[in-house]
Amino acid sequence: MSHIDTLKSLESTLASFLDQAIRLKENRLQVLDGINRLDDIALGFLDGDDLTDKIGGWFAEHNRWLENDMLRPVDQSRIGEILGQLRRELRTLEDSSPAARKIGGEIDRWTERASRQKLVLKRGPEEADSTETCDTITLFNNTFSRMAAIFADFSGSGKHLLSVLDQALKAASLQKSREALLLSALIIYYLKQDSYKVEPYIRRLKEAEDLQRGSN
Repeated sequence: MSHIDTLKSLESTLASFLDQAIRLKENRLQVLDGINRLDDIALGFLDGDDLTDKIGGWFAEHNRWLENDMLRPVDQSRIGEILGQLRRELRTLEDSSPAARKIGGEIDRWTERASRQKLVLKRGPEEADSTETCDTITLFNNTFSRMAAIFADFSGSGKHLLSVLDQALKAASLQKSREALLLSALIIYYLKQDSYKVEPYIRRLKEAEDLQRGSN
């Protein structure tokens, strides 16, 4: 493969990575917004407002979360806390309000489905480990996904890409994160193509790489 072909291949990989990272960031913002909306609805309900329609609308819009892996354990925990509080309040209204009974049933169904999802997630890594050892495509794809998740977290503040690079290099050095190291290298390459002065970052990348090699 020629030098030009190599650059084109790296450019394509970078574009794919950025697209995936952007999608992850958008999904993350949607989840956080949805949880905040549920929290606001719960606060209004506890203040005495009749918000059963809004709660029902929230379930209709967000039940799909239980069909994919958008929710992190901390998200599941926070939603569970809010729904648990709502469920306790709704029990006092179920005898006189069909709407309250319906929402209570929705909360019970969410809780049950969320519990089943957690069991699946616990079994998942074991199944993945049995195939990844001989599947370099799967290994790279999993690493790629973790890199995109790190990028989504570090870029959440909306700062310059250099700030993301700085955080990634720190994670590569202090936490010995292989994915953060690879992410740093990818960002450095991207910035270099736009004529940024990246020599100091290349030195930090080399230092982080040496630290990780020394710890192995």
